[in-house]
Amino acid sequence: MTHRVLLLTALVLCDGFNLETEKAAIFQENARSFGHSVVQLEGSRFVVGAPQEIKAANQTGGLYQCDYSTGKCESIHLQAPLEAVNMSLGLSLAFATNPFRLLACGPTVHQTCKENTYVNGFCFLFGSNLWQQPQTFPSKLRECPRQDSDIAFLIDGSGSIIPSDFQRMKAFVSTVMDLFKKSKTLFSLMQFSEDFQLHFTFNQFKKNPDPEFLVKPIRQLYGRTHTATGIRKVVRELFHSSRGARENVFKILVVITDGEKFGDPLDYKDVIPEADREGIIRYVIGVGWQLY
Repeated sequence: MTHRVLLLTALVLCDGFNLETEKAAIFQENARSFGHSVVQLEGSRFVVGAPQEIKAANQTGGLYQCDYSTGKCESIHLQAPLEAVNMSLGLSLAFATNPFRLLACGPTVHQTCKENTYVNGFCFLFGSNLWQQPQTFPSKLRECPRQDSDIAFLIDGSGSIIPSDFQRMKAFVSTVMDLFKKSKTLFSLMQFSEDFQLHFTFNQFKKNPDPEFLVKPIRQLYGRTHTATGIRKVVRELFHSSRGARENVFKILVVITDGEKFGDPLDYKDVIPEADREGIIRYVIGVGWQLY
């Protein structure tokens, strides 16, 4: 497919300027990507960024102060934080006057937090003397976000769940537990109908985290669907220190059901505020061919 661009010319109000084309000054440095970014300073000085220049092991990016009057460039040395690994310094530059401020940033610092990698960066704020150590923003990288979780499954074992769907629930729970086996995530599981069965607590999971051992023996309860009461029991009985629940971790409740509760003396409005007060994040997963 051929793409075309239509350029429209219009008269606009603007200030005039002159561009010297016959006596252009050429500045060259043996630095990879030298010239990627350029900012004009006061007088004949300007700063050039070379974000792909390799300065040292795990240190990329360089800054150069150049001068039209001398035709030369000098490398600007600064002391970067140890965390500023391969930050691509000079990928972006900005300059302001009154007062003089030069901002140079390196936005490609990779921070590994367990299984996840985050892209962060550092910026350096210079005053009029570019040879003085600039201010660093941030002063250090933020700590890795909290990732440990206590996850409680509440699975529907009522009579409206056909046996094959109940087995799918169990397979799903086992798969999720396997995915987190190299983490510090803890699991527990309660089954509900009009009866309630606590199959394993966080403490029991810590002793033996094998899904084959914990999930495979679970048998369906049958009966009516008391979902709201099940949520209250999980909040009060599972997310408790006596069951191995921890402080300062994410608390997550995963409800797996085919839909509408039946015969439950409690309503959701009776139990959801209680879960909110405890800071429990809730997810609901539907199962079955007809969800209510």
